Amino acid sequence: MSYAIKLGCLSLAAFAIVHLACALAVNAAAPAALRSAQRMRAAAAARFLLILRLTPAAVSILVVAALCIPSYLSFEPEAASEAIGPVCLALAFLAVALAATSLARVIAAAVRSRRWLRGPAQPNAVAVAGIIRPRVIVGDSVARELSHAELDAALRHERAHADSHDNLKRVLVLAAPHTFPFFPARFTALELAWKKFSEWAADDRAVSADPDRAVALASALLHIARLGEPATAPLITSLTDGDLAERIERLLTPPIDQNSDRVTPALIASAALALIAALLSPGALASVYDLLERLIQ
Repeated sequence: MSYAIKLGCLSLAAFAIVHLACALAVNAAAPAALRSAQRMRAAAAARFLLILRLTPAAVSILVVAALCIPSYLSFEPEAASEAIGPVCLALAFLAVALAATSLARVIAAAVRSRRWLRGPAQPNAVAVAGIIRPRVIVGDSVARELSHAELDAALRHERAHADSHDNLKRVLVLAAPHTFPFFPARFTALELAWKKFSEWAADDRAVSADPDRAVALASALLHIARLGEPATAPLITSLTDGDLAERIERLLTPPIDQNSDRVTPALIASAALALIAALLSPGALASVYDLLERLIQ
């Protein structure tokens, strides 16, 4: 078995193991995380849930890139000729399946979004399209029917999405593997909650604590809903995404100021520092290489 093939199989197997462990941990923590998000400001809750959703993939890639590959290159003799065991092969296959299903989700979303852009005009749409250079799209009916204040509030909401690069975040969420291929577990709840809080955060930025803007945005949502729900696509962020009744009620009855989101950056920083310390600890590469030797058997 060639040196490069063994390295590839081990890297994939290590990714599968770390990702499965992290995914199960995130699934277990999801209910508590969703409850905590309810007590945060919308922007902080969206950021927190996005980080939590991307954590299994990010940690797995980091461990493979910073530990597994360097340890193998440092300690594995090029002349070594051991065969790859069935467990290692099965885990490598699992990693490939996770990557393939993630890629399929991204491609399907991109195709549907491209069809939305190239299809018939959506006269009732107010949306952000594009990932690298997002642009705001306003349908003819919306531009004609909404008042100046309503249209301004709607455009401010969509520019908030564009400034936050929410379409790019949608791609990252789609690309993040599930716990098992075709089995999202509690990731679906995290993704739906992230989308909800992203809409709330864009509402907050559009309103900027101005009661008149809040009324105008609520009126715009109601007006567009009466015009007819526009077609949507996975990578197109529409003004009417989410539960409109809940968003309108929130705009007209602003929540009490919430401060518990201050703990989120501290928790994230602590976790990141702990991971970095583990990666830089003496003997980390040698220990990881010993684990890889056991894994390949």
